[in-house]
Amino acid sequence: MPQLPDLALPVTRFLAAHPAARGVLAELGITAATDAEFLASAAPFLSMASLLSVSGLSAPLFAEALHAAADRPAPGMTPLFCDGWNPLSPGLRLFLSLPCPLKAPMGIALENLRESLPPSAPWPRIFMDSCGKHTLNDLASELSRPEEVPDMIVSAGLNGFLSKSFRDRFADGDLLARLPQDMNTALAEAGLADPRGVCRIYAVNPLVMVAVPSRLGGLPVPRSFDDLLNPAYAGKIGLCGPPETAGDSTLLLHIRLRHGLDALAALGRSMVCDTHPAQVFRPAPGTDAPPIAVMPAFFANAAPRQGDVEIIWPEDGALVSPLFVMVKATAKKAVTPLLDLFLGREAAAICAGAALPPTLPATGGGMPAGKRLRFIGWDVLESRDLGPLIAESGAAFATAYYEQHR
Repeated sequence: MPQLPDLALPVTRFLAAHPAARGVLAELGITAATDAEFLASAAPFLSMASLLSVSGLSAPLFAEALHAAADRPAPGMTPLFCDGWNPLSPGLRLFLSLPCPLKAPMGIALENLRESLPPSAPWPRIFMDSCGKHTLNDLASELSRPEEVPDMIVSAGLNGFLSKSFRDRFADGDLLARLPQDMNTALAEAGLADPRGVCRIYAVNPLVMVAVPSRLGGLPVPRSFDDLLNPAYAGKIGLCGPPETAGDSTLLLHIRLRHGLDALAALGRSMVCDTHPAQVFRPAPGTDAPPIAVMPAFFANAAPRQGDVEIIWPEDGALVSPLFVMVKATAKKAVTPLLDLFLGREAAAICAGAALPPTLPATGGGMPAGKRLRFIGWDVLESRDLGPLIAESGAAFATAYYEQHR
C-alpha cells in the first residue's frame, strides 16, 4: 500500500504538487477537480482530505490510484495556482460572493479602498465566487478544520456558511470574531440578528412577484406567495433557472417549511421553469410567456416595463436571502478597513440603490416604505441543516415538475 500523501494541503496546493491527481479524481467520479469554478473559489480553502470525505472516497483508494498514475502526463492545461497559500504563513484570504447588482459597484469600492491605504497596509488575496456549483458556498458545511475557513467571508444566500454543521463546528469557539448585531429599525422585526453573534447580515435580497393582469384571463393578481398554490395559477407562474437548481430558492424553502412536501410538489406542477425575468416584461413575438413570475426585487425594478406590469410586494412580507460577513478573530484587526466598508455607509448606500435593503442603523432605502420582510429564521438554521433541507425541497419540486411537463 503506497504511503498517504499530505491530504491536509488545500486542494490547489495538492494538485500543484501532484499534477496527475486531477485526472485520477475525474476517473474516480470527482468532477469538481476539473471544474473551473471549484478551482477558483473552493479549492484554495478546502483540504484534499475534506474533498475526499465529501465525495465518499477513501484516502487509501485514492493514494493507490494516484501512485499508479504517478508517471502519467497530466491531461490538458496546467492550472495557475495563485492562492497565496504558504504552510508557514498563509497570509490573508477573503472569500467574496456577491449578488449580480453588487459585483461591479462593490468591485470599484474595493479598488478605491485599496488605493486609499498605504502600500504597507495588509490586504487579502480575494477569491471571488460566481453563480456556478462546486463553490465554497456549496461546500462550506463540509469544512472541518479551522485552516480551511477563510480569514474573511463575504457571502450571499442561504448556503453552507449558514448551515448548522458549519456553525456548530466554528461559531461557538474563539475562531470567529463577534460582530455588531444592531439593526435598522425597518428590518429589525425580520429577526436578522445572529444569536451567536458571528454572522453580520449587512443587507438582504428580497424576492417579489411580478404579474401582468391583462394576461391573467380574469384571475386576480396574487398578493402573497401562498396564493401561488391556488390551482387556478397552474402553468401561469415563471421561475428563473431549471428545476434542478431551484432547491435553494427562498420560495421553495418557504413553501416546504410552511406547507410541506405535498404543497411543494403542487407548486412544481404549476410552475414554468427556465423563465428569464425579462420574458414576463417583454415576451418575444409568438411566445406564451407566463403572466406571473417570481424574481429578486432588483430584477423587477431594473427591467424596462411595458403594458400593465405590476410589481407585487407580498402582503405578508417579501422573502429574503441574506448578504452577510464573517471574519476570523485573528484577522479582524488586519481587515478592519474591509469590515468598515461592508458594514458601513458606503456599502449601505450601494445596496439601497440596488434594491437590496441595508441593515445598518439610521439608513434606509432598498424597499417601499411600510413593507415587510420575511427571513427563514435563525431558529430554523439552528435546528435544521440547510444541505439536506435544500436537497429534499429541490428533489420534490423537480420530480413533480418533470412529471407534469414530460
